[in-house]
Amino acid sequence: MLRDFAYSLILGKPLVLWLGLAAMICFLSAASIIALNNYTKVRIPIEWHKRFAIAGLIIAIVHMVLAISAYI
Repeated sequence: MLRDFAYSLILGKPLVLWLGLAAMICFLSAASIIALNNYTKVRIPIEWHKRFAIAGLIIAIVHMVLAISAYI
């Protein structure tokens, strides 16, 4: 049942793929906030770094569980 949900198609691609991309975007956003704050004059509040990192971790855990469900 969980495997069917993980591999349900959204815009022609499985849900697990979209979750992986969303996690990667969250982690890259968190890293870019630190890079922007350190190397440019752009200042983004550090709370956004924490929010993107936590969201990335949650999405990555859901992505991992759904991906492993195909093999259990």
